[in-house]
Amino acid sequence: MSGRAAAVALYLLAFAGSASAATPPWVREAMARPVPAGTTADAVVLLDDTAVSFFSDGQMTTFHRRVVKILTSAGREHAAGGVFLDGERTKLVSMKAWSIDAKGNEYELRQRDAIEATPADFMLYTDAKVKIFDMPAVEPGTVVAFESERRERPYQPQTSWDFQETIPVVEARFQLSWPAGWSYDARWVNHPPVEPANSVWIVRNVPAIADESHRPAAVSLAGRAGFNLLAPNAKPLSWSDIGRWYGDLAATRTAPTPPLQTKVRELTANGADPLRTLARFAQRDVRYVAVEIGIGGYQPHAAADIFKNRFGDCKDKATLLRTMLRETGVDARYVLVHTTRGATEATFPTLGAFNHVISAIPVTAEQAKGLRAVVDHPKLGKLLLFDPTSTLTPFGELPSYLQASRGLLVMDGGGELIDLPVHAPDANQLRRTAKLQLDTSGTLTGTVEEVRSGSVAAGMRGMLQPLPVAERVRSIETMLASHFGSYSAADITFEHIDDPERDLVIRYSITARSYAKNVAGMLLVRPRVIGQKGETIVDADKRTYPYVTDGPSLHVDDTEIRLPEAATLDELPAKIEIQAPAVKYSSAATFEGGVLRYKRRYEVTAFEVAKAGLAELNRASSKIAADERASAVFK
Repeated sequence: MSGRAAAVALYLLAFAGSASAATPPWVREAMARPVPAGTTADAVVLLDDTAVSFFSDGQMTTFHRRVVKILTSAGREHAAGGVFLDGERTKLVSMKAWSIDAKGNEYELRQRDAIEATPADFMLYTDAKVKIFDMPAVEPGTVVAFESERRERPYQPQTSWDFQETIPVVEARFQLSWPAGWSYDARWVNHPPVEPANSVWIVRNVPAIADESHRPAAVSLAGRAGFNLLAPNAKPLSWSDIGRWYGDLAATRTAPTPPLQTKVRELTANGADPLRTLARFAQRDVRYVAVEIGIGGYQPHAAADIFKNRFGDCKDKATLLRTMLRETGVDARYVLVHTTRGATEATFPTLGAFNHVISAIPVTAEQAKGLRAVVDHPKLGKLLLFDPTSTLTPFGELPSYLQASRGLLVMDGGGELIDLPVHAPDANQLRRTAKLQLDTSGTLTGTVEEVRSGSVAAGMRGMLQPLPVAERVRSIETMLASHFGSYSAADITFEHIDDPERDLVIRYSITARSYAKNVAGMLLVRPRVIGQKGETIVDADKRTYPYVTDGPSLHVDDTEIRLPEAATLDELPAKIEIQAPAVKYSSAATFEGGVLRYKRRYEVTAFEVAKAGLAELNRASSKIAADERASAVFK
């Protein structure tokens, strides 16, 4: 499961070669369509035309035509086109491409000119592939066109029409045909339903998905339609149908073997917590390697093989964990999820809504204490959601990219869509403690300790783990450089980089020259030494979509700066408390016993801020930025 849905993203590869040829009439007709007035896009789709035919034997053909005009140099990324082939279930019938440059020169590529590639670099071996055209002589003003036909046997009698993109679409067409006596069921997402004419749907002048900072993923915003093809007396595909299909597919893969059973006894001996121990084994002792052949894009390998080889993809890891937990009397379940929040649309049940598999482990009320990724199911009781693939996530928590999303819980004889939990801000913390001193020259020296947990720790671990020690040190130095004009760092140490069950601790010493400023006989000292907390200020008036944060988290700073004995307080920054959509912030500075102390608390409470709340968020961000710049004044 780990990659087939994600694999349809086509990688752009360089190709040099051309052949002059007459451009087909349908391309010329599309070229005559005007580019939308006032567009600032790098390219525009003049035509996207798809015709899908279903047959009673379960086969489906897809005929696709596409014409794109390149408007800027950056638009060249839209000049590549290709076809995704899902192993032996898909056959490429034909494939052609044309381009007409701004001077009127014409080029043609045929199927033999296409480049064949693996659809995703995380797959060690797969029979899925992409055939790609990357058109020659592409410059602003060039029009590129693609035509392809493929025949396949889908796992489910359904298809989708994705007609909104990150560039404008002048016209998109979709034609559907089906066997006599059959019918269809259409589900529309992010767009009002469109009535067909002779089984042809047309949408025109579809705006681009705006390129806004921190917007939701394009897949959650794009207008599209899903179609279920229904045999006589058949009902539309349901989430339960998909759960049943996947459960049956995986049912034969969990048979234990004596070596596997021996390992379970070994790991759970001497009072070890079987849930944590076996979950840790699947997460950290089984390498992530994807081998997906045929149905292997969805069906896991046998647990015996996964255990023996010590590698597998997400569904393999979940299968091995399920098999091992069964040896302890625990019946874990599969949960099909998508790693992009918002990709799983509840109104259109489809296997294509998922690209990842995690585990749902039954736990008692006592076991659930302290575990944040627990959901209450009306029939199955408390279930701990656990991702055996994420080596950066502690047991009991979900990776942040899965939170506030949906998953398909595979149950006996079916399945149901469930909401994935959101962890409270205090699950993801950065606590920074600094003990510093300022000398009479204005130089600041001292030590800093940073303690990270949850997704805040996972993000830092993900950055640090691949780096050699010297590069890890340099990354901290680079972070500090943004806070000081002239500084040096020393004694940078890291604790628990490779252990997600423990807090990640980073310690270092700093020397910042000219930190304090003498102005008109007054000494100015900024209490906030390290760390910037304000969210990005966005243009709320022109924005179309909600603002996506980095997710719930809690950041606490406790900074002490001992001043020279002669320093006398004149003024402190005002105490501040702010509450805005998704953000809470407070700070206070005090001076007592020669020590300037600054405490602040920054809390993000949600993954998303609605457009209506952005003006208030901007005001809060400005106040936070002002607080971070504020100085204490001493005589």
